This record gives sequence, C-alpha cells and structure tokens, in this order.
Amino acid sequence: MSKGPAEVKKEEKQGGAPAEHHPKKAEAPVTKGKGHTPAPGGCFSWSCKKEATRFNFCDDHYEHFKFGLIKKTGEPVPDYEKKFEHFVAHQRKKGAQKVA
Repeated sequence: MSKGPAEVKKEEKQGGAPAEHHPKKAEAPVTKGKGHTPAPGGCFSWSCKKEATRFNFCDDHYEHFKFGLIKKTGEPVPDYEKKFEHFVAHQRKKGAQKVA
C-alpha cells in the first residue's frame, strides 16, 4: 500500500525522508575568485605554471605583485599596460650601471 501525499509531508516534517529522495552527493568546493584556480604549490599568476617560491608566486611574478601589476589572487590589475611600462622602465633604470 502506497503512502498518500499527506503522509509523505508528515514524514518530511518529522525528519524522515521518503524513499524516492536520495541524499545529495558532496560537491567540489566553490572558489569565490573569477575562475582561476592555481595548481597546488603553483604560482598564483593566471598564465604561469611554475612552482611558487615567495608568497604564492614564482620569483618573476612576485616582483610583478610587489610593483602592483597583479593582485594577490594573480589577476592582472585594470591598468596593467600602463603599470607594465613603468615596471620595464624601472627595471632598466635599476639595471643600468653607474660610473663614478
């Protein structure tokens, strides 16, 4: 003999699940980022596949992060092109040898 709709509702209120419902499977954790999930132990920069050495970045991208080219999530900042030009100029200036 099958249960009527009233009996099924009583069971649901009391904590019993009807036989036709299956428990939900555990889902993969959802990240709050914009779709980028770095490899475990990998650089957080969006296009890099190197191993992270400092603050979740490889050496090159750590310098970009410190200069303000990328965010701590690895996402490029909105004015990346302008800041990258400043970064390259800074690197050239820093690399130039001074003659006494």
